Amino acid sequence: MKKKALIVCSESPYPDVVGGYERLIKDYQAHVFSDYDVYFLVCRRDSVKQLLHYGVPVRSKAERERILSQEFAFAFFVHSDFDCDGPNVVRPLIDRIPSFCFVQLHPNDQIEDQRFQGIITHHTEGPHKNVLRIGGSYNPEVFYKERQSEEFIVCVGRIHPHKNQLALVRDYRKRIFRKHGMPLYLVGGSSEPDYFLSVNQFVDGVSVLSTCDPENPLGGSSWRTSHDIAALCNRARMFVMPSEKESFCIALIEALACGTTCVVDGLYYGFDEHDLRPHVYGNIAGKDGSILDLIDEVLTKDIRIDASEWVKKYSLAEHQKQLMAFIHKRL
Repeated sequence: MKKKALIVCSESPYPDVVGGYERLIKDYQAHVFSDYDVYFLVCRRDSVKQLLHYGVPVRSKAERERILSQEFAFAFFVHSDFDCDGPNVVRPLIDRIPSFCFVQLHPNDQIEDQRFQGIITHHTEGPHKNVLRIGGSYNPEVFYKERQSEEFIVCVGRIHPHKNQLALVRDYRKRIFRKHGMPLYLVGGSSEPDYFLSVNQFVDGVSVLSTCDPENPLGGSSWRTSHDIAALCNRARMFVMPSEKESFCIALIEALACGTTCVVDGLYYGFDEHDLRPHVYGNIAGKDGSILDLIDEVLTKDIRIDASEWVKKYSLAEHQKQLMAFIHKRL
């Protein structure tokens, strides 16, 4: 019988995968922790919202409490917005179960390192023996090079000020579409209604297209599955990410795995600068200039970068090797 593992997060991949945390959770459950029987606890603001077993909710409160009282080999906390010092749910779990915590940037003032067996992060300014710096991961069974006709430029990510899509769409029609005839395709929903409206006013269905449902930006119909996104990346002339700051960027490595030329203009904490530099076009140590200038250069000079071989070191199998070795050494 498999030992049990528990993933704890405030965001759920069920019923729809709608963002980076959700994709991470689903991949960890299905692949990275494949040697364990994995339960997933949705815990928001220190209250239990739901316990699931491979997508199936444990609906009985008594059954949920029985399962959570059983022995788990370890718990894996995906830090988003729950308070790890809360008295009701999270703290007793950490005290009772050998626990690890993923946080995008370390140190984090909400996380006490000593409470956990280990910290997993994309970037650390305070390394110690119980911190594993590791990049994100992608599923090579979904994201792989299968290039087709290049129909558009694609930008994948929630429509949010942090992703900076407004800088991309504001003059896109005038600067890029009229000159090169290449439309922009925004893929992702939004939980920021004011910002969404600012971006959506430039979605004309010709020069700028979007998957986001203007009537329900946060709804499942606004997002696309991983298979859909892989197909879009393989049909795209380039992938563009206008975000000024990324701890890593799962969407970026997924596009790289498809052999898509990737254009960026921001700071990418989760990569070694010299390692990433040859495999993308643009700025990776901080924003510098205009994302539209970079797109224009790529199209005008017909720049193409295929990093589909290089990015394989971020595959789920490689990620699993590093992470599970770290966890098992500390159990």
